[in-house]
Amino acid sequence: MFKIKNTLNGIQANLSGFKTEDISSKIEACKDGACECSCDIEIMKKIEKIEVSKTEDGTSVTITGDVNAETLAPMMQECLMYNK
Repeated sequence: MFKIKNTLNGIQANLSGFKTEDISSKIEACKDGACECSCDIEIMKKIEKIEVSKTEDGTSVTITGDVNAETLAPMMQECLMYNK
């Protein structure tokens, strides 16, 4: 499951079917510029903070910055779902 929505300061994504540790390591790779996905550098520059936490239903990812769900959803889906 992949649900993403806009918040006042960025986006909130809820994911299930993935290990929280795997999601965290992929996000860290993107933040370090070693991303295996087709991340857009200009969009990554707009991100102020990324928080990943384990939830009862899976994993929660909160991204703070000048970003929106419509832009990030396709990138996140490609990176997380198709590059397992």
